[in-house]
Amino acid sequence: MSRFTLGIDVGGTFTDLVAFNTESGEQVIDKASSTPADPSIGVLNGLESLAAKLSLSRSELLEQTRLIVHGTTVTTNAVLTGRGAKTGLLTTAGFRDILQMRRGVRSKEHLFNNKYVAPAPLVERDLRIGLRERTDAAGLLLKPVEDGELEAAARLFREEGVEAVAICFMHAHANPANEEAAAARLRELLPDVFVTHSAEVSPMVRLYNRVSTTVMNAYVGPVLQTYIDRLLGALREQGFRSGELLIMQSNGGITSPDNVATIPATTVLSGPAGGPVAGSAFARAYGREEAIVIDMGGTSFEASIIRGGEVTIRKEGEINRNHLALPMADIHSIGSGGGSIAWIDDGGLLRVGPQSAGARPGPACYGRGGKLPTCSDADLVLGYLDGDYFLGGEMRLDVELAERAIREHIAEPLGLSVEEAAYGIYTISNLNMTGGIKEITVQNGHDPREFPMVVAGGAAPVHAAMMARELGMTEMIIPKYSSVLCAVGMLASDLRHDYVKSFQHSWRHIELPLIEAMLRASRHEGWQALGQEGVTVSKREVIVGIDMRYSGQHYEVTIEFDEALLLAGDKAPIEELFHQEHERLYGFDLRHHELEVVNLRLSCRGKQAVFELPRSEQAAAGEQPQPRGSRRMYDPALRQSVETPIYDGETMKAGTQLQGPCIVELITTTIIVPTGFELAYGNHGSFIMRDVEKGERV
Repeated sequence: MSRFTLGIDVGGTFTDLVAFNTESGEQVIDKASSTPADPSIGVLNGLESLAAKLSLSRSELLEQTRLIVHGTTVTTNAVLTGRGAKTGLLTTAGFRDILQMRRGVRSKEHLFNNKYVAPAPLVERDLRIGLRERTDAAGLLLKPVEDGELEAAARLFREEGVEAVAICFMHAHANPANEEAAAARLRELLPDVFVTHSAEVSPMVRLYNRVSTTVMNAYVGPVLQTYIDRLLGALREQGFRSGELLIMQSNGGITSPDNVATIPATTVLSGPAGGPVAGSAFARAYGREEAIVIDMGGTSFEASIIRGGEVTIRKEGEINRNHLALPMADIHSIGSGGGSIAWIDDGGLLRVGPQSAGARPGPACYGRGGKLPTCSDADLVLGYLDGDYFLGGEMRLDVELAERAIREHIAEPLGLSVEEAAYGIYTISNLNMTGGIKEITVQNGHDPREFPMVVAGGAAPVHAAMMARELGMTEMIIPKYSSVLCAVGMLASDLRHDYVKSFQHSWRHIELPLIEAMLRASRHEGWQALGQEGVTVSKREVIVGIDMRYSGQHYEVTIEFDEALLLAGDKAPIEELFHQEHERLYGFDLRHHELEVVNLRLSCRGKQAVFELPRSEQAAAGEQPQPRGSRRMYDPALRQSVETPIYDGETMKAGTQLQGPCIVELITTTIIVPTGFELAYGNHGSFIMRDVEKGERV
């Protein structure tokens, strides 16, 4: 009997889990410490703890589980730590240094930084080999790959212990024949080596983008495959024999392990991508189609935007300053979490992060040997956290260790009291995170004051109120499952397969049936993949995207629309979508200027989401929660310590509300409501907090 569906998100500090009973509708969440050395151990530990909450053994839980949706940071960490596979690169002769040259020594983000040092390339120079092959820009094959050169390259890679090979030739997007021949031959010569080529990963114009993306795909391929094999083997051994495992992708969709095995780089934002998916579901429940989703965990902070009820997707990005030209959720991430370390720079200024204490040793208050003060230590000292009720009392926090770390490393060097230093850490953490929100909003033409804030992550509800006030935002939606929202997002996600094809033409000279014909093979492939994953035809949809620009521009704008608009054959509505998006992004449009098409995109999506928003118990008329105690808390709005009532968030009912200052404690998070804020509990398992000094009352 398979009645459970599980969402599992492995973070840098904690592994989050949510179980959904498809028969009874029961939902149970849990957190366990992550094990960076082998993340699968943390997953199994978390499953054991989750099973105990369901009065089951781990084996019994897995035997009764139909589906596990898993988000992982394995590929992300491989790139960030430089611990990916030893990789070789085959490219066209004369272009082996394009990977290191990038777009110049400094990208536009670092143009005026005279101390900027480019990251080391993922492939050492002596493992980057140029072959005397050639295809021209029109796709005409001028010189095929020579077998002797491939054999020599394979011999070198074998001697050097290379584990993965990336192949990226000039103009392979126009004709992949040489790449496909080289890949087939290398797989014969090096059967135990992961081989990938740009035409199957990112068949688009711009050589550096393709090289960097293909190299990253090779770099993380063996790492991800090893992890999935180990995890799936352990799960099968523990009783998960007939269930299905799906993997979260960077684009906010889920797919099978076999699909990500081919293009593992699609998982570099696997874990964080679940946050905006779940955030969108909770925002829609309260009638909001637009929202800013934040996620503050133990190690990092992520911010993203929901527009029109959908997660915003960008077509490319950077991971540790390495370019990745694959669709991904538009998430801005910075090193600011509960474990972020506070320190004093050479100028005597207090800083917080990006360095993190991680899961081991963790913040000083964890009592695991950490000596440096962190954001969590400051939150504990300020009275925002209860040291005896952290994770529902399963883990004790030592306030004396937190005070000692802050005193020795921050307060005494700066001549401050421990409380002043702790508040400084809290405030700077908030400013770091609001800066991250501005990057994703103001820098992209959005006014954060026009959005509600969906709050995710175990640490975020402690900081959300003052972050919102700093940005002029007046409404916050804090799901009861805030601390495991990314894991919830795994169960709220749909299956998704994205494709891209280079297609450089003048818009005026092409007809829509030609575009439909160009995308037909990709559509068939995606349609078949959804069928193999069990998605019925009625639950499938196809979204078309076109990268367009005004003639003479260097960068393009992506517009997306339903396949029906393409089949209708009228170009005018598509042109209007482009003009509107260009004006939104840049403040102007050139409606009478000639347009160019650069790339064609296709997204095949299948409805798979199994998570249902919780229904809250309604309070009786006049019923209001009663405090279960009080403690001293430093009120960040008043900037002074006050005696503050504490409420049990687990037992609050829909329709009840509280006035700040107050503390609302849940098993896996704590909500701080400063003076001037109000908190209400809604009908769909979320708390709604508003800044009543700047907005309307709840």
